[in-house]
Amino acid sequence: MMAHRFAVAFASVVVVAACAVAEDKKADPRESVETAVPEAIRLLEAKEYKEFLKAFVPPETFEKITQRKTIDEFSEDFGKSKSGDLLKVLRAIKDQSPTYNDSRTKATYQFELEGISKKSISFGKIGNVWYIEN
Repeated sequence: MMAHRFAVAFASVVVVAACAVAEDKKADPRESVETAVPEAIRLLEAKEYKEFLKAFVPPETFEKITQRKTIDEFSEDFGKSKSGDLLKVLRAIKDQSPTYNDSRTKATYQFELEGISKKSISFGKIGNVWYIEN
């Protein structure tokens, strides 16, 4: 009887540990450009600018900017000046397929939106994660 209780308890611990490991290995939506775009849209729509900037500004660029101003200032400025147009662009490209460079480390989407002078947006892959380049 004692052995049976031990086996049940051990099995319960294994199941809980397996669930925790599975949760830790949850895929980062930025690992695919096709899932990065909807994630970027989600963060912008929720006005989670700080989280958006941490997730989608390339680390080197993020570091340079946050040496000059705080992340709060950066996110406030971004929210006031750039987030609206970027959200429009991301919504416009969300169902498109990008054009990749030969090494598949750069993905470019073309678009035409009234009031927005740019005609493309690019994502660059650093490690396993896609960041917005422009």
